[in-house]
Amino acid sequence: MNFAAGQSWTYRSPKGFESSRLVIGAIATFDGNRNIICCAAIHAPKRHADGRLEMMTVPFIPMTDAAFHASVVALDGTAELPEGFVEKLTEWSNDPKGLTAFTVPFDGFLDHMITNQLAELAGLSAA
Repeated sequence: MNFAAGQSWTYRSPKGFESSRLVIGAIATFDGNRNIICCAAIHAPKRHADGRLEMMTVPFIPMTDAAFHASVVALDGTAELPEGFVEKLTEWSNDPKGLTAFTVPFDGFLDHMITNQLAELAGLSAA
């Protein structure tokens, strides 16, 4: 798959959130062969403490190209980036801790992604 800024991708979204998309905002390339896909999740699910779900936008998610590839299903045209993407990209780019990125796929729930990433870093399975 060829990824480019502005592309809108379907992904393995949860039931009821089929309209959710990952929109690529920027691709950072390092060492000539390592890419980080900086994207936003539009209409992603957010679970409240009472179990209720609602749509939300996650303005910035940096992912390795392998994690992004494992997340997406099909190209769905192009889309505008949400408000906040550029600000978050700038913060990420200037972070003194380095340009960190998720190495695990996105399934629609940011909290799942964070849990899976922490489990991977610890050498455990979050499943």
